[in-house]
This record gives sequence, structure tokens and C-alpha cells, in this order.
Amino acid sequence: MATIDKRGDYQWRARVRRNGKSETKTFESYEAAQRWALELEGKLVGDEYQDRRQARATTLAQACAWMAEHLDRRQADTKNKVSKLNYWQGSEFADWSLVSLRPADLIRWRRRVLDEDGADDGEVAGPEAEVGPQTVVHRLNVLAQIYQRWSLAHDQTLNCPVTKGVRPSLPGGRDRRLDPHHDEDGHDEEVRLLAAAAKSSRPWLQAAIVIALETCMRQAELAGLAWDRVRLDAAYPYADLLRTKNDRPRRVPLSARAVEAFASLRPDGTIAAIGKRPVLPVETGRGVAHAFRDAVSDAEFPNLRWHDLRHEAISRLFENTDLRDHEIMAISGHLRPEMLARYTHLRGDRLGARLPGGRLHRKSGES
Repeated sequence: MATIDKRGDYQWRARVRRNGKSETKTFESYEAAQRWALELEGKLVGDEYQDRRQARATTLAQACAWMAEHLDRRQADTKNKVSKLNYWQGSEFADWSLVSLRPADLIRWRRRVLDEDGADDGEVAGPEAEVGPQTVVHRLNVLAQIYQRWSLAHDQTLNCPVTKGVRPSLPGGRDRRLDPHHDEDGHDEEVRLLAAAAKSSRPWLQAAIVIALETCMRQAELAGLAWDRVRLDAAYPYADLLRTKNDRPRRVPLSARAVEAFASLRPDGTIAAIGKRPVLPVETGRGVAHAFRDAVSDAEFPNLRWHDLRHEAISRLFENTDLRDHEIMAISGHLRPEMLARYTHLRGDRLGARLPGGRLHRKSGES
């Protein structure tokens, strides 16, 4: 139990006893001594008092504004986070206290924006969905970060409303590949795609598509690449990506075809003169995607998106090279081996060749 004794005109001593042991501390006011004693007693019995007045007085919009001020502007995903923060600041929950938002509120919001009630069996979103399920997940992830970072910075205990079951389930990853079969003119889909890009009002689009297919670069990584990070004349040409999706710089080797595509985009002048100029005349990855959508019609290229080029590029590394998984990860920028699990089936024939009686197994036995 706790006792508080007056120790002169301006001092109060608090003492907390438990299990034969005691702790004491002196304060200049009775209120401060009482607050310390209550907090310590709570810690000892597992029922610590939490002053949540600041959390109750803070709205979600205010917490979003606070987080926006404390974002690291050097990180590649800062613009995306600001966009998500702006969404929550303008949402129906903007004026709610941080302690008022519950998982049930977010589930109702999710069902509405995804039109889940109108979705067909097996579908995540309905025909009237405002956004896709991946966007909802991104928004909820930022909301969870708001609660985590704000509570730590302000020493407040908050129950994050983004709990298990709030995020929507996601459909399987896209598996759109470029069709290798030839049309009546003898052209496969890649040839036709490059021909369509050549007719685009963006003269750089065709080369950008080739670079994407040869390097596995994401659209934002390509948009953020400057010429001083591209070495076409090195013994082994490469491009250094400083701003990546996961904020981990990586060096991407360039094939002969990629070098040719970069060379077609390179302006005249020395690296010192053009070094800081961007490779592509766009500010963000969205500029790349918009140019792609303008040039590539659904009628001619059904369900083809810019990001599918990255899937195609990674698939080709598995199909056409002997690179090991960790080497492909170094090129693609994946952080964990399991993220490449969806591609391992592309080497089924090579795995079979290593089994007893397989082609590679026989060769090793013959030698």
C-alpha cells in the first residue's frame, strides 16, 4: 500500500510497500507524490493507471497532421504515405477521438468502400467498389502506423483498431504474361506491344518497356533513376537504384538489350553535365503507368498492366537463366525467399533433370 508524508513546507514523501519491500521518493507537491504512488502500485499489481486524457482529446485528423510533420522525406514511400494520411484526414472518422475508433467501425467502412455486399461468391469487392482491396489494405496499414507512432511519441496507451479480421483478404497475385504465340502476321505479344509504344506520344515509352522487361525495375524505381546512377560503359554495366519500394538501395545489372535501350534515351553530354537529370521525363511512377495506359488499349492487349512487365521479367529470369533464387532477389529487390515461391514452378523441368535418371544427373555420373 502507499503512504504520503509531509516532509517540511515544500516536500512530500511517497512510500509504497509490498511483500516486505518499500520504495520511496520525494516530491514538491502532494499531487505529484500521489500520482507516482498510484502508478507504482499499478505496476506492482498489474493494474497500472493510464492517463489517456491526451488521447481522448486528440482527433484522428490531428494525429494524421502530426505524423505528416514527422515523416522522413528521404524515404521513397513518403508521397504514398502522405496520400493515405490525406485520405484519413478527409474521412468520416477525421473528427473522432483516437480512443473512439473501433475495429467494428473499420469493418463497416471496409464493407462499404469495397461494396462487399454486392460482391459475387468468391470475390472480394463488388461492382460499386470505390477502390480495390489492395488500396484498402494500404490505407489500413498507414492507419495502424498512426496509432503506433503517435502513442509511442506521446507515451499514451492506445488500442489500435486495425486488428485481425479488419483488413480484407486479397486476391491472388496477378499472373498476366506476355503471350509468346504469334499472330497471323508472325508477331508475338511483346513485338506488338513495342510497336504500339513506338506510336505513343511519349518517345521514351518503348525503351522504358524494354528496360522493365530486362531489369525487373518497378515503375517508381525507373521514374526516380538519374543518369549519374547508370553506368553503360562499365565492364559489367549496371544501374544503382537509391530509392526503392523497401528503402534498400540495390545495384541492377544491365543486359546488352537493356544497355541499348538506355543508350537510346541518353542525352548528349558528359555525366557531369547530365548526371542529375532523370532518365525518364516523369516525376513519379504514376507518370509511367499513365503513359502505358494511354498507348496500350484493352482491346488489343487484354488485362495488361505496367506492373505485369515486372512479373514477366522475373519469370524470364527463372525460365532463361541459371541464377539462384538469392541472386534473382538481388536483382528484383524482393526481401524474402518466400516472395519468389510463385515462380519456382517455372523451373520444374530443370528440377526433374537433377533427379536420378535425369539429364544433369546422368552427366555428373558419366564424368
